[in-house]
Amino acid sequence: MARAGFKPSSLFIYSLTMASLAFIGRSVEFLLIPAVVNGVLGFGLGSRKIGLKLLVALMIINVWGALINAVYFSNVGTTLLDLGFIKINSGVVKAFLMVSLRFFLVVGSTLIMLSLSNARDLIKSLESDLRIPSSVAFSLAYAFRLFPLMARDFKEISIAREERGLKTFTLNPKHLKTLLTPLLSVGYERALWAGISSEVRGLSSRRKVRSNRNLSVGDLLIFAALSAQVLTAFLTELTLRLF
Repeated sequence: MARAGFKPSSLFIYSLTMASLAFIGRSVEFLLIPAVVNGVLGFGLGSRKIGLKLLVALMIINVWGALINAVYFSNVGTTLLDLGFIKINSGVVKAFLMVSLRFFLVVGSTLIMLSLSNARDLIKSLESDLRIPSSVAFSLAYAFRLFPLMARDFKEISIAREERGLKTFTLNPKHLKTLLTPLLSVGYERALWAGISSEVRGLSSRRKVRSNRNLSVGDLLIFAALSAQVLTAFLTELTLRLF
């Protein structure tokens, strides 16, 4: 069962809606409040379950990716900075903020769900409450389960690097690759064999149990927070267009 009386399915709906909101939004103002709320709460809760170093690594990857994407595809508008070999225009700032806000909204809401539930309860809740097929529910739950597993792998890789006299953490994209490549390789192998194991154990033919538990106070708080953020985002966008 999820902590504090939260249904995993309620947390999943919250996370899915926030992710949808991230890609619906077309302005910084629309995404700002939901991104800040979910980013602060998600990274605050997630740092205890997943580990601060892995979250910092994800943020660094986002910064580099958002910056490169903005410079290559959105370098238009008024010139803000002339470096000689390249001009940074106003479009870069907006594109960088949009990608970063979407990152914090999607990852933050996912971390909230991960911190308040576990993979096993999530599978059961998705099947019983939302009628999601077992194979899909397992894939979703396992994808979220990979976050804490990757945090453990990241720690082990850092220890191995330290024993070899290398830096355990770096801001350099080239050196960061040496951390992430084995991390993703191990994650892929683990996911592959977990899928094979689930089929051998007959996950797809497992009997589904229907849940009759009503919404708790925690679930109502989740949906209230969800509604408030969605309304705030749309009202902010509407206000800016009118005035």
